[in-house]
Amino acid sequence: MDWSKTKTIFIIVFSILNVFLYSLYVNRYNEEQEIETYAETTIADRLKSENITIKGLPAENQKTSYISGQIKQFKPTDFKKIGDQHFNIINGPMRTLKFEKPVSLKNIEDISLTEFMAEYVSGGETYKLWRIDEEKREAIFFQKINNRIIYFNKNAMVTLHWNKDLAVTGYDQTMLESLEAVGEKSTLFTAIEAIKVLYKKGLLKQDSKIDKPQLGYSTFAPLIETQVLSPTWHIHVVFVEGDEADYFINAVDGQVIDIQAKEDKELESE
Repeated sequence: MDWSKTKTIFIIVFSILNVFLYSLYVNRYNEEQEIETYAETTIADRLKSENITIKGLPAENQKTSYISGQIKQFKPTDFKKIGDQHFNIINGPMRTLKFEKPVSLKNIEDISLTEFMAEYVSGGETYKLWRIDEEKREAIFFQKINNRIIYFNKNAMVTLHWNKDLAVTGYDQTMLESLEAVGEKSTLFTAIEAIKVLYKKGLLKQDSKIDKPQLGYSTFAPLIETQVLSPTWHIHVVFVEGDEADYFINAVDGQVIDIQAKEDKELESE
């Protein structure tokens, strides 16, 4: 055996191996550097680079608890008597009320509908307008607690109905009562952290606009008589094409809640 040639071959092989291993090391090092650089780049910088703007970003480091409440069972006395107006009322967990004389409105907008709720609906001031559907001639209100909205809970909402003359013909109402905090307050995901969750999931497009993230509640555990509510971020996004979307993120664990997919089902079950 020609040891000289063998030695030369080993030297060449090891040289190639060393070059290969060094190349792997350099590539791995560069990848790690890129990851570190990406991690150090704040979400704000990334949003700015894609022209994703945020209006009215709430304060940081909020703390709050889960909330529990009882499903209210309405009684005949649980309504506002308005002059000589008569009502057809169905009681129970949902109160369906029809006016004998429809109540005229000046127009169908937030202010006039909110004023109607305060004047004609028992506890109406504890609800917040969510949506106006001109085609169906109905407006959806969600109940509030501590000035925070309870999103899409069929046991905490009001649906107003009106006719072609812009007069309210009646409403359907559900309500949670005895609302109180459950357990200790938790440090929540901040609004910007909730937005970061959406960004990482690819739900925010370039040139999108985020309009005033709101902290509210969504259903965590729907029991027969009791509801447990979890702190939830509502992120409303307007895309450059003009389309809009509402996203909901659990403010305790940072999970996106598929509440939009349940919207029609929840409302139709009323």
